[in-house]
Amino acid sequence: MALSRDTLHLLLLTNTQNDAESLVSLIRNSGSATRAQSITSLADFAGMIQEKNWDIVVAEPSACGITYEELLTQIQRLNKDLPLILIPRDADPMQLETALQRGAAAVVPFEESNIIMLTIQRELNNLMCRRDLRILQVRLRETEKRCRNLLESSKDAIAYVYDGMHVYANTAYLELFGYDSVEELEGMPIMDMVAGNEQKTFKSFLKSYQTDPLNNSELHTTGIDPNGLEFPMGMTFSAAMYADEMCTQVLIQQEEKHEVLEAEIDELRIRDIMTGLYNKPHFADRLASVIDRAVMLNESSALLYINVDGFGRVKRDIGIQHSDDVVCAVANCLKEYMTDDDVVARIGEDVFGWLTPISNPEAAQKLSQELCHAIAERLIEVDNRTVQVTTSIGITLINSNSPSPEDALQQAHVAADAVRQQAGHEHGNGVSLFMLREDVTPAGPPQLEQQLASALKANHLRLLFQPLISLRGEDLEHYEALLRLPTNSGEDISAGEFLNTPHISDELKRKIDRWVIIHTTKLLSEHHRKGHKTRVFINISAASLRDDTLANWIVVAMKAAGLASGSVIFQFNEDDAGQHLAQAKRFAYGVRRHGMLTAISRFGCALVPMQTLEHIDVDYVKVDGSFTQELAQNSGAQKQLKALLADIHSAGKISIVPLVESAASVSSIWQMGVHFIQGYYVQGPQAGMTYDFSDEASTAE
Repeated sequence: MALSRDTLHLLLLTNTQNDAESLVSLIRNSGSATRAQSITSLADFAGMIQEKNWDIVVAEPSACGITYEELLTQIQRLNKDLPLILIPRDADPMQLETALQRGAAAVVPFEESNIIMLTIQRELNNLMCRRDLRILQVRLRETEKRCRNLLESSKDAIAYVYDGMHVYANTAYLELFGYDSVEELEGMPIMDMVAGNEQKTFKSFLKSYQTDPLNNSELHTTGIDPNGLEFPMGMTFSAAMYADEMCTQVLIQQEEKHEVLEAEIDELRIRDIMTGLYNKPHFADRLASVIDRAVMLNESSALLYINVDGFGRVKRDIGIQHSDDVVCAVANCLKEYMTDDDVVARIGEDVFGWLTPISNPEAAQKLSQELCHAIAERLIEVDNRTVQVTTSIGITLINSNSPSPEDALQQAHVAADAVRQQAGHEHGNGVSLFMLREDVTPAGPPQLEQQLASALKANHLRLLFQPLISLRGEDLEHYEALLRLPTNSGEDISAGEFLNTPHISDELKRKIDRWVIIHTTKLLSEHHRKGHKTRVFINISAASLRDDTLANWIVVAMKAAGLASGSVIFQFNEDDAGQHLAQAKRFAYGVRRHGMLTAISRFGCALVPMQTLEHIDVDYVKVDGSFTQELAQNSGAQKQLKALLADIHSAGKISIVPLVESAASVSSIWQMGVHFIQGYYVQGPQAGMTYDFSDEASTAE
């Protein structure tokens, strides 16, 4: 029942702060990062919804003397798309009906916490869809405007035809057929643009196009202008929208009498010069066409991704020049198995793509195995020596459910990589059929826990490091260690996606945290030995905060790594600290009394953020990333962040602003006196501590 991983912006109207905090905890426990603010007056509410975009309002009717009708009036007066969910303690059926009629999104009894969560999830999803729709409408208008400009400036003659009649024509089309304006052409049948002796053929073509538009879209015929002058032309038909109506776009190009030469040139354009097979651009076009036909006409086929195994080693053994001979030999072997219905291309240095109308998985595997065997048996003579190579072939089936051409090719690539995971095929020379496995889509709770446990046991978890840059000339280098879970799909799962979910056991979370600490301190120790003065932030989960033995264990781990106590900063987030205040306080005290540093992240989302810092003594405070993301969206966001940072600095804490993506954000943040920034503007997470801090130091000076 998890909500979006983006921060949910929530306004609350409740009778007590405890009620508000209970609602925030309920939402955060469902997996959603939440920034909440309480409504204290109607004027306050009007100001808040004008200042920024909120996602949901959850209100007890008449709390704090504010009626839900007044809230709705303000929302409607300001023309805001802001769902209002009422949570009355006593549900009166008449009140429910009236509230819904007046514009409330939903009415849920206060004590029905599960239904409240489901309702928030539904309303938030609906809100996101409406926002996406508005963005798409803007982009559509922009695209339509660009298309009109391109049509008018195009040298190709283009017209839109509805039910056989012209509804639009660009300037080039009018000039081609000798008309002065679109008005002269409107309502005129396109048949009148074709010479009389070609009209029968043209009618037949139109019938074929209507039956199978993907396979019958081009026609070479003879045009005629109003003066009876005939000329050869090529017509290309495609589906289009004009004035919100489905119609047909007709593109016309005048043809010269060099058909044979042009055909030869066209053939050269689509061929790979070295192997004689098709090239990558042509293969991409054909793959897109095959997928379009699969989706629209339910035609099935298969895509093969043929990768030469160990090609880097082959190049080292025989040289780059002779490695081309190996590629050509593999291509010649493939040609022996091609049929007229197959499309085979060289799509990479040592990769071939193969499209076949075979739709049966067993038949596709049989063909792939034959190719694999034939290539492995082929003796390739290169520079007075004999070379043999093998291939790994990945297969993905193309049908009406197929994704985009890029995704289909990626699926076949993933399948080819999976060959080397098969027993006995560690070096390739095999065939694999792509299937949507559990770890390709987001893993469900049971599968994810098992996947994590296996990765931990096999030491397959990954650590990435993202630098933090000082805006105040700090000499020490700072990184944050970020945990990733690799999957067979090639997409990593971030720690936030599994350590913040209740579906993973506390015991496993604690083991993972300790794995991160051990491996980070080991890498940091090696980094120090190279002469670097570096500190690393290590994130601690709520499960570890509740582990009273962790602080002492960390002391031992730091000594074992030979690190000074101030080399590592242990970081936990505001939500975990708020829910486990006593445990977080004990943990912070336990490590700080040994000279180690602490930090709190995702700060500023609680109803009264600074209360947390009154109870827990930390050195660094990293504000929630939503503050940064909102800087460019509204002027009030800068004011909010500035006020929060002022409170943090007044408390004597070192401030960090994450998710900094642009120079404009840096300029705004610099003026607020921030100590550190972090984000892709500086550098994204990398596999090692490789950032060059010397440039930043000179800039700061």
